[in-house]
Amino acid sequence: MNISINGAIIDRKKVKKVSLLFSLIILLLSGCGYRFGKGELIAEYQSITIPYVAGDDDGFFSAELIRRFSETGTLCLSNCNGELILDVCLFEPDDENIGYIYARNEDEELTKKVVSHEGRLSISAKVTVREAATGACLLGPCEIDSFLDFDFEPDLATFEDHEFALGQLEMHPLAIDAAMQSLYERLAQKIVDYVIHSW
Repeated sequence: MNISINGAIIDRKKVKKVSLLFSLIILLLSGCGYRFGKGELIAEYQSITIPYVAGDDDGFFSAELIRRFSETGTLCLSNCNGELILDVCLFEPDDENIGYIYARNEDEELTKKVVSHEGRLSISAKVTVREAATGACLLGPCEIDSFLDFDFEPDLATFEDHEFALGQLEMHPLAIDAAMQSLYERLAQKIVDYVIHSW
């Protein structure tokens, strides 16, 4: 049976199918914890203090976390008088080899020596949000982690090649240093999302 709305003819079966599909989508989104909008924490407070991050010896992660929070514009950053305090403890990064290739000799022929050429850096942080006035824990403690895969040139040198090159950096440590900034950016963004979108 067809329905006529403003001169347009609509099939009733199609309307039922579309409404059933729409209801199913809403049910699935709410069932997996998805919610629209910002978290309640942001609605009640206007400012946050981010003290120096424990475990961040060089201060790079603390600076990245502050930069990410300032970009959101949802909470005003305060040096010491914020309504909220974000406590973060950064754990030591973990480096593991995840990709391997056969090494090539001087003639570019494959050898039977297997060397690593791809790594994965992972890092985690314990995050707690406290109310400054009471010290009450509002969020956490929660462990948030992030990882980053990176490639590097394998070090095919032997001990004899490095005998007179003491202090020379190898490719793997250089690649780790380069990847750490991106890893800090990812982890900082996850922490910002956790605080801003928490329910």
